[in-house]
Amino acid sequence: MQTDDRAELRRRIREILEEHTADHPITMIALFQAITGEVVIPWRRYDQSRIVRSLVEELRREGMPVAHKSSAGGGYYIARNAKELQPTVDWFHVRALSSLRQEAALRRMRPGELVKQYELELNRQEQNDGEA
Repeated sequence: MQTDDRAELRRRIREILEEHTADHPITMIALFQAITGEVVIPWRRYDQSRIVRSLVEELRREGMPVAHKSSAGGGYYIARNAKELQPTVDWFHVRALSSLRQEAALRRMRPGELVKQYELELNRQEQNDGEA
């Protein structure tokens, strides 16, 4: 995929998500079809939806409040306030803690010790980012 194509897909996602709210989210499949014009092929669904997940991640990293509902009738939408965004933030939090516990167990250390290591790494990255 060309960089220009990716920028265009991001623009389309941004426009489409602006039309969707917590009460009316858009599903991953519908979003994929809307931005690409392609039909979702059942046995390629995961690969086809990967582009949507990747672009949504980029938009979130830029600060766009893209939220999601994971229940039936769920999908993506733009959170209009902190209350609408909170379930998505909670989902990331639970997922991060689960990964942290698994990593700590594999390294045979307490999760708190691992968090301290991460804090040191993050501080170094912030210093390097500030120097760049």
